[in-house]
Amino acid sequence: MSNNEYTILPEYAPLFPKLPYHYKNYRKVSVYCRGNEEAIRKFLPSRFEYLSDVFEVFVLRNDEVSGLDPYSEGGVVIPCSYKGIDGAYMAFEYVDTDDSLCAGREIWGYPKKLGIVTFEETNETVHGTITRKGKKIIDIKLNKDNKKVTSLNLFPRLQVKRVPKANEYGTDIDQVIKNEFEGSVIHNKVTGSASASFEFSKDDPIAELGPVEVIGGQFIVGDFTLTYGTVIDEF
Repeated sequence: MSNNEYTILPEYAPLFPKLPYHYKNYRKVSVYCRGNEEAIRKFLPSRFEYLSDVFEVFVLRNDEVSGLDPYSEGGVVIPCSYKGIDGAYMAFEYVDTDDSLCAGREIWGYPKKLGIVTFEETNETVHGTITRKGKKIIDIKLNKDNKKVTSLNLFPRLQVKRVPKANEYGTDIDQVIKNEFEGSVIHNKVTGSASASFEFSKDDPIAELGPVEVIGGQFIVGDFTLTYGTVIDEF
């Protein structure tokens, strides 16, 4: 039997290493949308409180990550509250590598799925897309025209972490997790007008959030460190 710490499977060749993970010069385009309140409430866990009909759609490129292979991702983040803690819930999230997918799901409970992510940047625009099962479920574009945009409060992240039982229907783990980034630094920030569209998919029903009013968006370049979260509740 190996003497390795038995926390990440398989113990002889773990898929992802121990935390923390350091991100340098990530590039992120965010678009803020006002959408369908009924759908937003549907996509929040029942234990979380609804705060706003405005949410974030993002695409992010991570070229320098200590601990994980470089990867890109995107998704939808919804402001919410839990027991007096205001933050935001990652309702949909898509990545293009297996180590980032499994680390996110197994450690913090992020609902990551594999997808095809594109991120294109010019001097005037930033364009990001997510495609899964042949559907372009996210397509966002920011114009770097310096339109004034108010950012949302999207931290701390409030997530539900569940692990199914192996012998019957149910869960071995059912927790509410609070996760925060450490050492966040913004090197560059540009705001602007934006657009967003969502192709309907029964497997990834982001389009139910619309039709949306696009408020605007921002593009940032920065650093942060991802480390352990806090278990707020366990059921």
